Amino acid sequence: MSRLNQRLTGRRTLEQLRQWRYPLSFLLLGTVLVTGAIAARTFGTSGRRGFSGRPGRTGESGPNQAVMVDGQPKSLQLMGYSGTDGGDGGHGEDARHCSQPSGVSHDLRGASGGDGGNGGDGGDGGDGGDVKLYYQELEQLREIFVDARPGEGGYGGYGGYGGRGCSCRRRSWTVNDRRYRCTDGSSGRRGRNGRTGEDGTLGRLRIVEGTTPLEPEQPTAQLRLSEFDRPLALSKNVWLRRGGARSLLASGSVVADEYEEFVDRLERSVALAWGSDRPQSDFADLDVRLTLTENDTIEASFPDDLWVQGSILEEEGLTTYQIDTILREAEATELAIADANRNPREFKIALVDTAQQSEILESEFAVKIRSTGSRVGFRHIRDYQTRYEGEIPAHLVSREHNRFVLDLSGLPLETRDFPSRAQVEVELLITRRLGDHEAEQTVLWQGQLD
Repeated sequence: MSRLNQRLTGRRTLEQLRQWRYPLSFLLLGTVLVTGAIAARTFGTSGRRGFSGRPGRTGESGPNQAVMVDGQPKSLQLMGYSGTDGGDGGHGEDARHCSQPSGVSHDLRGASGGDGGNGGDGGDGGDGGDVKLYYQELEQLREIFVDARPGEGGYGGYGGYGGRGCSCRRRSWTVNDRRYRCTDGSSGRRGRNGRTGEDGTLGRLRIVEGTTPLEPEQPTAQLRLSEFDRPLALSKNVWLRRGGARSLLASGSVVADEYEEFVDRLERSVALAWGSDRPQSDFADLDVRLTLTENDTIEASFPDDLWVQGSILEEEGLTTYQIDTILREAEATELAIADANRNPREFKIALVDTAQQSEILESEFAVKIRSTGSRVGFRHIRDYQTRYEGEIPAHLVSREHNRFVLDLSGLPLETRDFPSRAQVEVELLITRRLGDHEAEQTVLWQGQLD
């Protein structure tokens, strides 16, 4: 008999037996409790969730109005309407069919009550209406009463109460000398109260000296390049912002404090001229957006993936925007490895620009060179080390049209790091620019030196 079996079957003292028996009893009790918790079964049917309250409606904004001031008192009611209140959420349903089974050989748990529905959010208040006053004498505005207060936000609805769970009729019972228990079902959670709607904003005042109504303005236009075959008319009314609107109007008026005063009208015609060597039809499907600014200048904006450089010619009432250089962003990142000179003393890599845009783009090169003397190929090996990392100076880069040659042997490299038949990895980071536009491209070359 082994020493282990002798220890297990040998005689023990009473104290030793107690030390074994008590922990074992605790372990068995824990097992019963865990098993009982797992075996608990639900009686009854859970209550359904209460419905959500409907959201309140947004209040309508007050009417906008333009008035010719003639010195006669006028009252302008431009109030925004209040948003409506959100509806209350429905109460959760009580659990159903809550008759507790009797004499069962397992623990019981009552079904839960349904959660209360959320209250609906209150509707936002409508904005006060804007007013534009034409006048001849500024003092005449004192005869105009304006009420452009906003509507108030509606109140959120109340969340519904949760339903009641099934209750235990009998808390515990015994079957075959084993005791079982019943736990009441939980009540449903109360629903969330709805959010109170935001109040609207005060209406704003604009004033124009004179009695001639302002003409409609068109400060911005967007069209395809193919549609830009004739001058386009743009116009913009220029306003000066000031404070103290209520001091201009009749006492008690309710408007935003900041108002705008008409000071000028700008009008310009815009023409497009094509100065690029590339045919305009290559870009006919792209849009251009033209904007007349308050500084009486024209701004042209193009899609983000289009790189454009141009010039602007200003004449009397006519602005000509000439497109001098244009390409798609993707065309700036189409450099590819052409060939490589594998002689360690004349290690060069040639790149070709397949998009043929190198005549108009600025190009910069950075490189990371790694090598190893091992001949197991380009797998992950411990002696694969970085020998150089940094920019390639401009005097080591030559270009002929769309072909670049990078003289890597001119970099400060140690000859001993590049023995015969060394495995080399070259990772190029290429940065190309046109004006404010910039794009980066990574190109990888792996090979074995001669």
